[in-house]
Amino acid sequence: MMYQAIIIDDEQDSVEILEDYIQQMPELTLLASYTDPILAMNDIMKGDKIDFVFMDVDMPRISGIDLSKAIRDQTKNLIFTTAHTKYAFDAFEVSAEAYLLKPFTFAKFALTINKILKSEKSEANTAPAGKDYERDFYIKTTDERNKFVRIRFLDIIAVESIKNYVKIYTGSEEIVSYLTLKEIKERLDESSDFIQIHRSFIVSKKYIEKVEGNLVKLPHNLLIPIGSFYKDTFNEYLMRNTIKTGRTN
Repeated sequence: MMYQAIIIDDEQDSVEILEDYIQQMPELTLLASYTDPILAMNDIMKGDKIDFVFMDVDMPRISGIDLSKAIRDQTKNLIFTTAHTKYAFDAFEVSAEAYLLKPFTFAKFALTINKILKSEKSEANTAPAGKDYERDFYIKTTDERNKFVRIRFLDIIAVESIKNYVKIYTGSEEIVSYLTLKEIKERLDESSDFIQIHRSFIVSKKYIEKVEGNLVKLPHNLLIPIGSFYKDTFNEYLMRNTIKTGRTN
């Protein structure tokens, strides 16, 4: 499947770099490039929904943040490309899928696009509601010899790595097993419902109650910090799933 892309950046050098990057991505095709954000807005508003819009923030006459509010309904995946870190929160506010800080390499660009496409494909292939009841596995616990406990995907709130063990938090109990987090993650990767947010924690997206600064709140007062290595991935997930108003007032 080919995904159409549009570039909006008032600097021609930046446009040319993005054009080159897009050309190297087999699943992307360039629909149009604009150095005039007003012209881009008018054309996008009149056309069909665009798969990817790569947009600068600091532009004349209208900023990328304000422009994104106008075209967000016409944009499936919005990616800001800017030299300024100060706009990161504004990007979150308009539910951007990613925030690429200039100058970024082709490797960083490709990694960002592939993450978005992988997430979309995973969501498209997710089993219908209720199927998670059929997903489960058994683990051997540490409290009794030869005791095996059945763990249902749907019941898992979080998994914590504790030295040579893992602790699985469910709605009713905490289960400890002599396993590594990597071994559990390999099984949980069968579902798109789990995300690693810290080197010691994997959490269920279904049970995330609140995100406060750098902390994720889960049932039973579980507060888990977001590790710096996992912050970008988690923020991308959060942006994709946050509903924001398009109103300017």
